[in-house]
Amino acid sequence: MTDQPTEREAMAKEYDSIHNRLFLIQTLALVLLLALFQFSGFSAMLADGLAVRFGPKLWYLTNVVYALVAMFGFSACMFPFSYYGGYVLDQHYGLSNETMGEWMGDFFKALLIDMFMAAILFPVIYALLRWLPEWWWAAAAVFYIVFVVIVSALAPVFIMPLFHKFEPLEEGELTEAVRKMMSDAGIQVVGVFKWGLEEKTTTANAAFAGFGRTRRIILGDTLLSGYSQEEILAILAHEVGHYKNRDIPRLMFTSSALALLGLYVAHFCLTSLVGLLDLGSIDNIAAAPIFLFSIFIFSLIAMPFANAHSRRREYAADAYAVKTMGSADALASALEKLADQNLSNKEPAPWIEFLLHSHPSIARRVARVRCLTE
Repeated sequence: MTDQPTEREAMAKEYDSIHNRLFLIQTLALVLLLALFQFSGFSAMLADGLAVRFGPKLWYLTNVVYALVAMFGFSACMFPFSYYGGYVLDQHYGLSNETMGEWMGDFFKALLIDMFMAAILFPVIYALLRWLPEWWWAAAAVFYIVFVVIVSALAPVFIMPLFHKFEPLEEGELTEAVRKMMSDAGIQVVGVFKWGLEEKTTTANAAFAGFGRTRRIILGDTLLSGYSQEEILAILAHEVGHYKNRDIPRLMFTSSALALLGLYVAHFCLTSLVGLLDLGSIDNIAAAPIFLFSIFIFSLIAMPFANAHSRRREYAADAYAVKTMGSADALASALEKLADQNLSNKEPAPWIEFLLHSHPSIARRVARVRCLTE
């Protein structure tokens, strides 16, 4: 006889199922929005109007304003999904401690950051389309990877503090144990910080944040208050495993390859369709919905393969953590508690895991780490 799921496990399955359906609906809605934006003529009207306003010499400014208007418009259209998935569901399932006003504040901060990044990415990509019409996709891939690395390095210093409080973890046994683990692994960090999650969420988390000289360890206060020192160290040992297994370079290589291939697909779609739609050249930003659609569809197709690679790296990091801790008990216990606290579905359908999950299911991870010490 199979064990009946606990109430918490049943809630996790329900929560996961709703999010999966929401993902499908959002995907269809975004595709529809892109099609409407392109084929209704609104994209061309916006681009032409801005071109008349700024003139041919200020084409770069035309592209900046187009990106800002488009980003704001799409965010407004997709807001009901963001609100339901990011606030209503988390409130209903007891995962959020935020008021609606606080959530809205975070939403608009995130929107401003996204608009700022779009105002950099889009004009640069379209400048490359203008200057290198045959090879822009290769140059854009290089620029994108450099941009991601810079943002990753700056995020814990300038972006993450906009949403959460961070303060150095108090000196004590845990801090010393963390420092020793980092020293033994040959990892340099600027510090160990307490991550103020509790005022906004009931979920727990821990991570490495930053890149190079900004790399740091962040431990959620919800983790510090509910987990033993051994469990916290096991979670960190998993993160160290990614470093020791050179998963960061692997991720950068995979991301670079996917960016290069995805941008080439966008190049093919643009060169094939701009003539049919009477949009002139591929550097006409009125064709941006085609560019975005091709990137989005490519991302969906590539997702299962990227996720499969990611899941393999997660298993390898788990194995490193077990070896470091000398036992599977602490990691297995921490994974079970995290799944329960964060309402993670411990046993999703295999096809859902294959398509959507970058991490193996908790049930599979726990079974795998238990086998390592048998």
